[in-house]
Amino acid sequence: MPLCYNYQVTNQSQMLAIVILLFFLVLVLILLFVILSEFVAFIRTRVPFVPTHAGDIEFIVKKLGISSRDVFYDLGSGNGKVVFLVNQLTGAQCVGFELGWWTILFAKIKAFFRPPLPLGEGRGEGSNRLQFINQNFFKSDWSGANYIYAYLYPPLMGRVKEKFLADCKPGSIAIIRDFPFPDTAYQDKFYLPKEHEIYIYKKM
Repeated sequence: MPLCYNYQVTNQSQMLAIVILLFFLVLVLILLFVILSEFVAFIRTRVPFVPTHAGDIEFIVKKLGISSRDVFYDLGSGNGKVVFLVNQLTGAQCVGFELGWWTILFAKIKAFFRPPLPLGEGRGEGSNRLQFINQNFFKSDWSGANYIYAYLYPPLMGRVKEKFLADCKPGSIAIIRDFPFPDTAYQDKFYLPKEHEIYIYKKM
C-alpha cells in the first residue's frame, strides 16, 4: 500500500511538472512570436510600435469635431487603440492598417468580442463600424476616408503626402502627429496635452 501511494504521488508530481513546463513553453513561443512580428514589421516599415495616449485622441476628436458621418483611417494602427477610441467617442467608421502580426491579431480579436455601440446618439446604426487590415497602407485605396491619421517617421511623410493628395477627396483632412509633410504649408497646428504637435492638412 505505501508503495502504491508513493507511486501515485510521484506520478502526479511528474504530471504537474510537465503541465508547468508546457505552460512556460507556450509563454516562450508567444513571446518569440511577438518579438518576431515586431522585428519583421519594423524591417518592412522602419517604424516602431509607439502607443498613443487616450487623452490625446480625445483632444483631437473634440478639436476637429469628428462625428459618426466620418470615415477615419489610421496608418499604422498597432493594437488598434486609436481606432477603437475614435469609434467609441464618435461612432465614425474606422479602419486601421497594420503590418505587425501580433498587434493586428490582438486588435481583430478585441473587435470580435467588443459589444456593438448602442443605437442612436450618432452611433452608426448600432454597429462597431471597425475594420483592421493587415496590409501596406501605401498599397491601399484611401479614397473612402475623409480623415487620415498618421504617427509615422519623417522618411515616410513625403509618400504619405503624395498618397493623401492623390487618393483623398477634396475636403479630406490629414491629421499628422509630430512629423509634418515636407515642403507643405499646414492649415492648422496645435499642441496635445502630452506636448506632442499635431499638423492639420486639408485637401482643396
